[in-house]
Amino acid sequence: MNREPVSRELFDEVMVPNYAPGTIIPVRGEGSRVWDQEGREFVDLQGGIAVTSLGHAHPGLLGALQEQSEKIWHLSNVMTNEPALRLAKTLCDLTFAERVFFANSGAEANEAAFKLARRYAWE
Repeated sequence: MNREPVSRELFDEVMVPNYAPGTIIPVRGEGSRVWDQEGREFVDLQGGIAVTSLGHAHPGLLGALQEQSEKIWHLSNVMTNEPALRLAKTLCDLTFAERVFFANSGAEANEAAFKLARRYAWE
């Protein structure tokens, strides 16, 4: 694998600029901080995107990821898995919910909420 430093110029040469990224190219992260190739430290005020705003390299998350990666990485929604069932049971036990619905994105969660509201309104 090529380990030469990358740059914004390389980005401009080989990438489609659909998000207009900044000039900083992080190469390492820890918690809410990231470092570029030159060792400069920055605060990452996003910590990820969308449903994974988890920061970077948290020891607890690294441990959980390592443990799960030794079992199953990813399954389609047409199958279930042990962690999902355990989380669903915990959520039902600790809340008013009788059942839970896991979605892949906020868009899917919103769509499910609209369907639930529509069904409730019709009954």
